[in-house]
Amino acid sequence: MEEYKLLKQKFFEGTAKFEKRINETCQQGWKPVSLTSDHGSAMVLLQKVDKFHEE
Repeated sequence: MEEYKLLKQKFFEGTAKFEKRINETCQQGWKPVSLTSDHGSAMVLLQKVDKFHEE
């Protein structure tokens, strides 16, 4: 079973702070799959990493 999470940049959140939040989420076992923009704010799709079946 694959799990996904969507992170969206908050309205007044700067790029550096958003990158830090992405990196912290990746350290918890998530990997970025896709990145897009939504009216000036970034959105990142993350997939839960299964350490036993990692690609």
